[in-house]
Amino acid sequence: MLLVFIISLSACKKDSEAVISEGENKIALLRSASDEVSPENSENTYDSIGFWHNKIVAYVQNCKSVTDTPYVEASTQCVLRFCREMQRIEPPVSFFSTVNQTVRQSNESIETLIANCPYEEPVKAALDSLVQLIKRLSESNSPYPVIKAMIVDFESRVMQNSLLNPEGREIALKAALIARYSIYYWINTLQPPAPAAAFKFKNIVKWIAAVTSDIGGAIVSGSVEYAADCSSYAYDLVTYSMP
Repeated sequence: MLLVFIISLSACKKDSEAVISEGENKIALLRSASDEVSPENSENTYDSIGFWHNKIVAYVQNCKSVTDTPYVEASTQCVLRFCREMQRIEPPVSFFSTVNQTVRQSNESIETLIANCPYEEPVKAALDSLVQLIKRLSESNSPYPVIKAMIVDFESRVMQNSLLNPEGREIALKAALIARYSIYYWINTLQPPAPAAAFKFKNIVKWIAAVTSDIGGAIVSGSVEYAADCSSYAYDLVTYSMP
C-alpha cells in the first residue's frame, strides 16, 4: 500500500529541449538493453499506444523537479507539457484530477477497482485474469522475455474470446499492452546496481507499484496519458517511502 499522498502544485524546471532529449536517450537505452527483447507486439492493433506510453513516462521522469516529496500535480503538468511539445491533443487538467485516487485504489486492491468499473462481466474477467497473471510473474521474478511471452499469449486469447464485444476486447487489449510496455520500461530502468537481494526486492516493489497503477489508469480512463501519469506518480511515491 502506498503511504504518502500530498497534493501541491509544482512546475517543471528543466529546459524543454533538454527534457525531450533526455527522455529519448532513455528510451534508446531501454531498446538496446542487453539480453532483453523489445516490447512490441504487432498482432495487437493498438500497439503504438505503448510506444507513446513509454515516451511519456521517460519524459515525466526527466521533467519533474527534484523534491523531497512526490506531487501528483508535478507529474500531471509534465504530461501536459509533453502533449504540447509533441503536438498531441492535450487533455484538460481536470481529466487528471482522479490520478491520486486511482493510484491508491490500484495498489490497495486493483481487483476491487476492476469490479467497480462499469464494464460487462466478460471484460472484468479478462482484466482480472491479466492482473493475476502479472502478480504471478512478479512473484516468480520472471525475466522480461518470459513476461512478454505470457502477456502476448493473454492478448491472443483476448482476440479469440467470443464473449468479448469489440469495445470490451479493445479495453482488455489496451490494458495488456500498457502492462507489457510499462514492465519493459520499469524493469530496465530499475535494474539493481548490485546483485543484492535488498536492491532486487526494492526494485521489484517499485516496478510492481508503477505497473499496477499503470494498468489501473488504463482501465479507468482508456487514456495513455492518464495511465502514464499514474505510473510515474506511483513510482515516485514508492521511491519516497523506500528509497
